[in-house]
Amino acid sequence: MNRVTAHRRILAAALCFTLPFGLAACGDDVPDETTQYVGEAASYLTAAEEDGALGADAVADTDVSQREAMADEDVGALETEPTDDGKTCDFSAYRQVVVEKYDDDGDGQLNARELRELKADVGERRDTLRPRLAQLGRRARHWAFWRVRWAFDENGDGTLSAEERVALVDAMEARCQRLRTERLEQHDTNGDGSLDDSERQAARAARRARWEARRQERLVTYDTNDNGVLDAGERVALRADRVEAAQERRATLLATYDSNGDGRLSTAEALPLRQDIQRRIIEGRDAED
Repeated sequence: MNRVTAHRRILAAALCFTLPFGLAACGDDVPDETTQYVGEAASYLTAAEEDGALGADAVADTDVSQREAMADEDVGALETEPTDDGKTCDFSAYRQVVVEKYDDDGDGQLNARELRELKADVGERRDTLRPRLAQLGRRARHWAFWRVRWAFDENGDGTLSAEERVALVDAMEARCQRLRTERLEQHDTNGDGSLDDSERQAARAARRARWEARRQERLVTYDTNDNGVLDAGERVALRADRVEAAQERRATLLATYDSNGDGRLSTAEALPLRQDIQRRIIEGRDAED
C-alpha cells in the first residue's frame, strides 16, 4: 500500500470534519496557485502568533547549525512578552492580511506580478522565507515554520508540491479552528460564540499570566545575579541548554525511526515522523511551551 496515499485519505477525512470550508480536505479540486500561496503565508502568520514548540520533532532532520539557529529563535521568543489581543484565531483574517499586503493596485485580488512577489517571499523551498512576509507577524518565527514545512514535505525533496502545500494549509487552518474553539470554551462566559471586550481582556490576561509563570521558572534556573532579567551571559546558558535538549531529542527520535542505524533519516524512515507531526499540528498540540 502507498503509505503517503493512505495517510492522505485519513488526514483528509479528519480535516473534512474540522474545517467549515475545507478546500482539498473534503475532496474538492486542488485550489489555484493564488489560494495556495496566500494560504501558506497565512499559515506562517498563525505560527508566528504561537509561543510553543510547533513541529519540534522535525529536529530529527537537522544539523548542528540548524539546531543552534532554532535555539536562538526560541530563546528570543521566550523573552518576548505576548502581544495577544485576546481575540480568537481567525484564519480568514490572516488570509486577508496577506492579500492586502501584496495587492499593490488595490483591486482586491492578486494579479500575476503580485502573485510572483508573494511566491518569492514565501520561498519555493521549505528553507526560505523573506523578511517582508516575516514582518507581517508579530514576530519572526522562521524556524518554527520551517518545521511545519518539513512535516508536510513527505517526499523529502526540499520543496512543497501543490498537494503538500494544500495539506499544510488545510492542517494549519484546522489548527487555527481548534485553538479558536479552545479559547471560546475557556473564556466565552456568556456562551454567545464570540469574545466581547471583557472576555478578550480575560483571555489576554490568562495568556500573559502563563507566560509570566514560565518566565519566573526560567529566572530561578538562569538568573544567577538575581536582578530579575536574563542578561547576555545568562541567555547564553539558556541557549546552550536548549541546544543540548534538541540534540538529546534528536538522538531519541533517531533511535525510534532510523531503522538502519546510519545516523540519518531516509525519506521512508522520516515519513512516519512527518505524519505524526502533522497529526499534532491538526490537534492543536504544542501551542505553548
